[in-house]
Amino acid sequence: MTKKAIGVSLLVAGAMAVGATAFTSSSASEHRGTVIPVIDGDTVDIMVSGAKTRSQLLNVATPQTKQPQRSAECLGPEAAEFLERTLPAGQKVTLEHDAQRTDHEGQTLAVVYKADQLINSEIAAQGFGIAIKFDPNTKFHEQVSQAQREAESAERGLFSTKIACTIPAQINDAMKAMHSVPVELGQTVEQADARAQQAAAGRAAADALQAQDRKEQLVSAALAEDSLAPALEDLAETIEQTADLEIQHEQQVATPSKKVNAGRKAAGKQSPTQLPEESKAEEPRPKKSHTNSPRKSKKQSQPENQPKRVNPNRKPVNDNPLEQKPSREHLGSRVNPRANCEAPNGQSSKNC
Repeated sequence: MTKKAIGVSLLVAGAMAVGATAFTSSSASEHRGTVIPVIDGDTVDIMVSGAKTRSQLLNVATPQTKQPQRSAECLGPEAAEFLERTLPAGQKVTLEHDAQRTDHEGQTLAVVYKADQLINSEIAAQGFGIAIKFDPNTKFHEQVSQAQREAESAERGLFSTKIACTIPAQINDAMKAMHSVPVELGQTVEQADARAQQAAAGRAAADALQAQDRKEQLVSAALAEDSLAPALEDLAETIEQTADLEIQHEQQVATPSKKVNAGRKAAGKQSPTQLPEESKAEEPRPKKSHTNSPRKSKKQSQPENQPKRVNPNRKPVNDNPLEQKPSREHLGSRVNPRANCEAPNGQSSKNC
């Protein structure tokens, strides 16, 4: 090969090498960018190759915060704050795409890496988002789903029972309120009425949770239909049981016996009236027996102002027989009462 030919070959090879380097650099620059501002929990603006690109994070959905004419969903602002802390302005990131690169609004669909950290999964792991499929983009769905399961196990964020607005917390509070309603009927009318009101309050809280309109709440609707569905089914069964208890207590208040009503009028507000169903003092009384009941004495049956009757044939009571010994004359009169009535001539005396 001549020197000229060698020179031409080196020139071509050099040109090809430069071209390949330029192509590789251009391709890499399309996947690297710098964060500008964070829009919400799952949307961020990134400067890529000198152009502003709004990127929707793939396979993760966070509660909405900036929908017009709607209030923010539970933990929506917290999710946005978490992404702002994780991806502050000026942060260098890497984007990776799936089968479909843009959505119907022209937003870029991508996952975002901060060094080796997959931000889409980190959002779900902290409980600020849930795994969701954007067909045909399912490449990263399993990684986000695994992160969501970690949040469920640790009860973080949307799965916490200590954050009042979350569905698990509302289910937990409603369950506690309904389980605290006593099954036994009240011992007083006041107790029965209080238990009926307690059952109604617990059931109302549960009904309000079930009545929530989730048509415009993507995250709440997805949770209710998926991971939280079993808990919501248990809630529905508990509502029915509590409704039955409420009816029982209301019936006990509405239809007390006449004896209870009479007791309420007599006692007033000073002492609660016992219900006959649960009254411990109400025990069956034994029937009166004429053989066992004492008869009234004659003294009790006589009026106080009536003189006492004396039996003429009754002998006097001698407390001391020695002092009460009758005289001879008296004994003689008892033997022959007419002995002193006869005159010496045989005629009767006037005293007889």
